Amino acid sequence: MRARAMSGLAGVYGLDGRPVDVMLLRRMIEAVTHRGEDGEGYWIDGPVGLGHRIARTTPESLDEKQPLLDETGTLCLILDGRVDNRSELTAWLRAAGVHLRTSTDAEILLQAYALCGDDCVARIVGDFAFTIWDRRRRRLFGARDPLGIRPFYYRADERTFVWGSELRQLLDGLPRLPEPNEGVIGEYLSSRLVDLEETLYRGILRLPPGHRLTVQDGRVRTERYFDVDPRREIRYRSDDEYAEHFREIFREAVRCRLRSSAPIAAFLSGGLDSSAIVGVASRLALDGRMPAPGFEAYSLDFSPEAADERGWVDDVARMWALPVHHVGAVDVAPPLAEQAADLRDFPDLPNTHPWGLLLDEARRRGCRAALWGYGGDEWLTGDTAHCADLLRRLRLVALTRRIRDDLRALNLLGGPAVGVADAIGWCVLPLAPRSAKRLIRRLLRRDVPDWIAPAFARRVGLRERLANRITPPPFPTLAQRAIYAQLRSGWSATEYEMVDRFEKRRFMESRFPFNDRRLIEFALALPEEQRRRGTETKFILRRAVGDLLPPSVARRATKGDFTYLFATSLEREAAALVPGRLRLETDGFVRGERVREMYRRVQQGDLGCLGQLWMILATEQWYRTMFASPSAAHADREAA
Repeated sequence: MRARAMSGLAGVYGLDGRPVDVMLLRRMIEAVTHRGEDGEGYWIDGPVGLGHRIARTTPESLDEKQPLLDETGTLCLILDGRVDNRSELTAWLRAAGVHLRTSTDAEILLQAYALCGDDCVARIVGDFAFTIWDRRRRRLFGARDPLGIRPFYYRADERTFVWGSELRQLLDGLPRLPEPNEGVIGEYLSSRLVDLEETLYRGILRLPPGHRLTVQDGRVRTERYFDVDPRREIRYRSDDEYAEHFREIFREAVRCRLRSSAPIAAFLSGGLDSSAIVGVASRLALDGRMPAPGFEAYSLDFSPEAADERGWVDDVARMWALPVHHVGAVDVAPPLAEQAADLRDFPDLPNTHPWGLLLDEARRRGCRAALWGYGGDEWLTGDTAHCADLLRRLRLVALTRRIRDDLRALNLLGGPAVGVADAIGWCVLPLAPRSAKRLIRRLLRRDVPDWIAPAFARRVGLRERLANRITPPPFPTLAQRAIYAQLRSGWSATEYEMVDRFEKRRFMESRFPFNDRRLIEFALALPEEQRRRGTETKFILRRAVGDLLPPSVARRATKGDFTYLFATSLEREAAALVPGRLRLETDGFVRGERVREMYRRVQQGDLGCLGQLWMILATEQWYRTMFASPSAAHADREAA
């Protein structure tokens, strides 16, 4: 079996019927040359133009070309992504009498659409963003994977619908820069990203994760196609049965992401999640089931003791006799203003850049894809909302134990200390009515941060934006609902977009076994006791792959502390920004005196507001860079 991998997409659809602007389409593809260094392709049909950049990272991609037409010439597809349940989909298509011309992911997806239309996307497991132009119906169809691993940006007016893989593609062709989206700016300044559709620019949107899109008769419609069934419950008699089932799912999640025409890299931090991936991959290699010509581990060496995980990395390497390529972690982050100018978007998070050194080294050694441990924390750690579940069922003895164990476990992980007041919140907040929650958050100053200018917060309805939490499906427990919220998290979607643009500039593709849809659905159907048992987090993972891990890692209860990367970036940027007058202060977004007070606290060793302060300064540098003079919106307010 072969698979597609990463690429760059671009498309232009003249809603008024005018011929496509070919030069605009070419500029959009040229803007993402780094996403596909092995060639480009175009397809034009009157008012519609599709563009594609290809990166040949898998066996089938060596002779694949996109855009891809079906045999009738009525359907045309461009795909950035990977289909992971290929065997299942191929069997389904052949049973329906469909002839597959090739074994590529693009062909499978195109034939699936031809067979069952828009519903095809609900059958796909993998990371993807794609569009299909249906010439017969004069209709554009598109979709994005459930977690938004692959990006999908678009803008539309009465004349044109334009879409692409990166935000800056959408800025090309505009006569002037769009106005800043003040509501989204407020979310960034609050360090609480909520909205899944808007961007920092008015009129440029994202297709939310797990959504599909249609454009027909001049109208754009989006709808959610993916959700988790809250009625599904997995119940076994023993821990061993749970572990066996999970191991089967996790092994397949790793295996299907190992397919590559070049050696594949795994980033090994020494933590439980990345070590579990390396353990499963190493076992597959020993069993002769490695769907790649080689498998290599890469690890970052951090000098601060709190971030140094080399001891655990070495234990994993010894267990599997696995060579590990060590790379020294140094501060390589470009200045925030330089990043903003290049990306035309919010800068990368500081803890991203050292990992770029691993991507660069893996690429230098011939790898073109890498496995990461992202996702294990979200789906398998458990949630403190379980305390409210226990209180609701009046299981007071169990509640007391859970609070004690959670306090111990969370304080072992580092970060801000948690105590009794936090524990009371775990028990009470999830049970409170929505109106009471809003009141509690206001009393605790957790609604609108006090560094936000009150007039600005009122103008953009920031309190309402930040309170616009999703309504989860009717899961039986509050803990399940809290975990489900990660699927609909604005932070999560934005971080994956950041990771995507970061890796593509290094000509690499990242793959995330813990974000396999099948694994997430399984994890959400588990009882909480399989996620956390006593002070032991990720209980089911430890049992399922314990024999593939060295004891030091299987028992590990701590994580590396990388806050120093934020502190380093902050110190470099704050020296230039905070002593003067912030543009965000001048334009009425923030209270400058509060921002400067936060900086003084950080300088005195109080890191409680470190992350929030970095977000403010990164937003400041993006705003300064993109809107060098006072914004039109601000000038209009002054004139009024």
